[in-house]
Amino acid sequence: MKFKKTLSLLLAVILLSGCVTVSFAADENADAFKLGVISFNVDGLPVPSFLSSTKRPPSKATKLIAREINKTDCDILCAQEDFNFDGVLEKNLDMKNRTVTSGPAVVGDGLNIFSKYPIFNVGRVLWDDAYGIFDCGSDELTPKGILYCTVEVRHGIFVDVYTLHADAWEDDDSMYAKVSQFDQLLKLIETNSADRAVILTGDFNTNYAVFREGYKNGRYPVDLCQKLLDNFIGNGFKDAWIECNTDGNYDFTYYEMKEKYGCDYPRVWDTLDHIYYRDGAGVSFELESAVYDDFDCEDITWEGHLSDHAAVKATFNVTIERKNATKPEKLERENSHPVSHFFSAVASIARTLFKVIKNLPSLFKNGIGWLK
Repeated sequence: MKFKKTLSLLLAVILLSGCVTVSFAADENADAFKLGVISFNVDGLPVPSFLSSTKRPPSKATKLIAREINKTDCDILCAQEDFNFDGVLEKNLDMKNRTVTSGPAVVGDGLNIFSKYPIFNVGRVLWDDAYGIFDCGSDELTPKGILYCTVEVRHGIFVDVYTLHADAWEDDDSMYAKVSQFDQLLKLIETNSADRAVILTGDFNTNYAVFREGYKNGRYPVDLCQKLLDNFIGNGFKDAWIECNTDGNYDFTYYEMKEKYGCDYPRVWDTLDHIYYRDGAGVSFELESAVYDDFDCEDITWEGHLSDHAAVKATFNVTIERKNATKPEKLERENSHPVSHFFSAVASIARTLFKVIKNLPSLFKNGIGWLK
């Protein structure tokens, strides 16, 4: 009798262990799950607090940004202006996977992706066109561009993730530079991520309502603005915030939104930062929520926010059809210190010095435009 009880207990333990194993495997191979994504311009420029108009200490602010992000359901963080305080961000984030930083301000592009899931096939591309040397944001002196990678969100299931930082200003030449940049981005996606699921994030320095009002009032060329606004939607992407907060209506006006939210657009609605998404390769995204969030907290001791941009936060319900899922032709981990970053840094410094020296006459004549 004791033997039977012992045998029964042993069988029960074996069966329970099997259930636990199957349960874990089922979770790893789940055909439906949530995915939290945040795009955040973390303002990691090395500006000491005593030189800042808001007295913001960048190291402390970066640490608080990481802490507040950890409180969310974020699985993937796409960061812009992640320059000199990248180490602080990495140390304090609860994410074990990341892209290797390309360097501090002037040298690096400030773009990084952090993830709870494995990251493969990392690539960086500089913009072909930019505008502004000593004015209009000085974007020609900044190595802005695109960072992209492939994230394995579940076992054997892959999503391509992009983040970018576009030209900053809204003069005609900067706007035309952005048109060129977005064309370059879409060509890259077409080549690198054809028919694949894509999450596209970043500081686009572009919104909908303000630009629509701008070209209606003659401030911007109509064809230029229309292309900026419709570029991504016409190529199968959806804007998470707009889909969630305007029922997918992309033709809202500045005055409608100002009346609805009781304030101008910065930090609250239709700002310059976006999360776009597109289904593909057996992966479907159903948007659950999307908000602009400052992630402010009671530990802020300066005048202002954690960063000069509100972050975009989106949560997706992801559904997988494994029979249609595809695996990239290659899966390569990024080297811990890619040699290409060194050569990119040297090229960036050389390019910046050349442009500065070449344009010294205009500097002496006109000064630095964006400081006026």
